[in-house]
Amino acid sequence: MASLIPQAFVDDLLSRVDLASLIAERVNLKKSGATYQGRCPFHDEKSPSFHVYNENHPAHYHCYGCGAHGDAINFIKETEHLSFNEAVEQLAKRCGVEVPRDKVAEQKVSQNKSLYDASSHADSAFRQALGNHPQRGVAQEYLKRRGISPEMADLYGIGFAPAQRQFLSGTSDRSLVKALSTLRLVIEKEQDRFDMFQNRLMFPIRDTRGRTIAFGGRTLGNDRSKYINSPESPIFHKSNVLYGLWEARKQSRKLEQLIVVEGYLDVISLAQFGVVNAVAAMGTATNEDNLSHLLNTSQDIVFCFDGDKAGLAAADKALNNLLPMFQDGYKVSFLILPEGEDPDTFVRNEGADAFRERIANATPLSEYFFQAMSRGLDLSIAENKGILSTQARAALKVINAPVLKDALYQRLNELTRSSRWGDRQGKHGGDWKKGDWKGKKGFSFQNRDEPREEPIPVPNRIAARACLGLYVKPSWAKEISNTLNYEITQDDERALTYFLEWLLKEKIESAEDLLYRLTVDPHQQRRFKNLFNSLEHIFGTEEIEAGAQESLLVLKRKYFDRSFDKIHQDLSRDPKNKELHEKFRTMSSEKMAMIATPKS
Repeated sequence: MASLIPQAFVDDLLSRVDLASLIAERVNLKKSGATYQGRCPFHDEKSPSFHVYNENHPAHYHCYGCGAHGDAINFIKETEHLSFNEAVEQLAKRCGVEVPRDKVAEQKVSQNKSLYDASSHADSAFRQALGNHPQRGVAQEYLKRRGISPEMADLYGIGFAPAQRQFLSGTSDRSLVKALSTLRLVIEKEQDRFDMFQNRLMFPIRDTRGRTIAFGGRTLGNDRSKYINSPESPIFHKSNVLYGLWEARKQSRKLEQLIVVEGYLDVISLAQFGVVNAVAAMGTATNEDNLSHLLNTSQDIVFCFDGDKAGLAAADKALNNLLPMFQDGYKVSFLILPEGEDPDTFVRNEGADAFRERIANATPLSEYFFQAMSRGLDLSIAENKGILSTQARAALKVINAPVLKDALYQRLNELTRSSRWGDRQGKHGGDWKKGDWKGKKGFSFQNRDEPREEPIPVPNRIAARACLGLYVKPSWAKEISNTLNYEITQDDERALTYFLEWLLKEKIESAEDLLYRLTVDPHQQRRFKNLFNSLEHIFGTEEIEAGAQESLLVLKRKYFDRSFDKIHQDLSRDPKNKELHEKFRTMSSEKMAMIATPKS
C-alpha cells in the first residue's frame, strides 16, 4: 500500500536522486543540450527516443517512441517489476535514508502476513497434489484434454484440490486453520470444519507482486457450480485484481495493450499460443473499479467476449460503465466472437495469427456504441429512430471526453436523420423554379444569377463551441487568429477557420454588427447555416465564453500534436536536417511541458 509511506518523504527522496545516474546504470545515455538521450529500455528501437530531463523539477524521463514516462520510482518499478513500496525502499537504501512508516497501517500489514502465508501454503499444497496425489489422474487428464501444456500449468500455478473434506483443514496448526478460515478456504460450522474447494482444478489468483491472494476452482465432477471463486477477504478485493496480469508481465516487458477475456482457461490458452497480453477480470468483470484498474494498466483495451447472450450483456455493461470514465486518448475496442466460440476454442481452431487479426480489426467503442444501442431496432422505421435517439442521448450525457462525444453526436444525427430530409425541406432548401414564388410579397430575384456557394459542412462540437464564442464576442477573432494553424486543420474544423477569416476580413467586432451582416447578406446566411448544428442545447453567456476558451485549448493541443507528428515524420525521411532537429528539440520541450501541465 502506497499510503504506508508519507508523501512528504517520497517528494524529498525524489529530490535527492540523480535520475540520469540511476538510469545510466541500465541505459547508455549521452548528454544532448539540457537532456540526456539513449535507447529506450521499455521497447526495442534502433535510434534513441528516450530522454532524461535531469534538471527539471521533478526530474523525469520520457520516451517519444512508446510513451513511457515517469520519475525514479517509476523507473525502478518498471525495470525491476517491483511494487511502489519496494521501489521506494530500494531508492531509500541507495540514498542512505530510512523509510518512515505509518504505525497503524504497519500493524495492518503485520496482521495480513498470516493470511498471505496461509494462502501460499494452500497454493503449494494444491500444486503438489496435482503432481503426486493418488487422485491426481482426473485433474491431469482434464488438462491434457483441454490442451494445456505442463509449461503453462507451471507458469500459471495450476493445482488440484482432491475430493477430500479436510485436505487443507485437517492440519493440527490452529493458527493456520484460523487464517484459512478467514480466507474462506476452510469452512467452520459448529463442531465441523471442511474445505471449500473439493475435487476441483485450482487456479491461483495473484496480485501484482505475484503473491497468491485467492483461488478459482473448476469442478472435475458433476457439481452444480462449474466454477467457484474465493470470496473477498482482507487481502483479496475482486475489483482490484486482474487474473493473469502478473504472469503477462513476466512474459512481456511492456504491455501496450490488454485483451480482456472471460475465463481463466481463455487467458492460459491464449498465452500458450503466444498471445501473452490477455487478462480476466474477477467477479463482475466490467464494474467501475475493474475498468479503472484496466485503464491504469494500459490505455489500449480490447474486450473479447463470447457471442452468446451472456457475452453481449457483459460487453454492453462494460460499455455503459466505461463511458463516464473514458478520456480522449484512450483506445477501447470490442471483439464479439461467433456464437459458440470463446478465445480458448478460437485460438486452437484458427490459430494465433487469425486471433490477432480479429483483435486488430475489433470494433472501436464509437461504433460498438451504436451497435449496442440499436440492437433489435429496425432503423428504417421512424419510431425506432426516435427510440435510438432517446437512448443514445441519455447515454451521451455522461461522457466527458469532448472529441468522442462530438463524434458520437454527429453519428447519431446521421443515423436518425430521415433519408428524405432534402424533400421535407421543400423548395426552401434547394433551387426553386422561376415562378414558384410569383406573387409573393417581399421576395426579390435580384440575386438569383449570383454563383451559389454550398453551405460550410457541420463542424465538430469543439469547433462549434469556439464558433459560438466568436458569435457572442466577434472581437475575440483578432485574439485567437494566430493560434490556429490553417494548414493542418481537418475537415470538421474548417468551419471555424472560415468563420474566423470572414470576421477578420469584414472587420466585425460586435455581436450587433455580426447579426446585421448575416441578416442583410443571404450569401453568408447560406455559408454559415450549419455552423451550430452539432450543438445540442443553448448555453448561457458565461458558459459560452468558458466553453469557447476550453475548445480553443483542445484545438491548440490537437494542432500541436499534428505538427509534432509531421516534424517527426519529416525527420525520419531526412535525419540529417539540422533545422528539423532543432524544431524537434524545441517542440519536444514544449510537449514535456504540456504533459507536466494538467489539461484544463
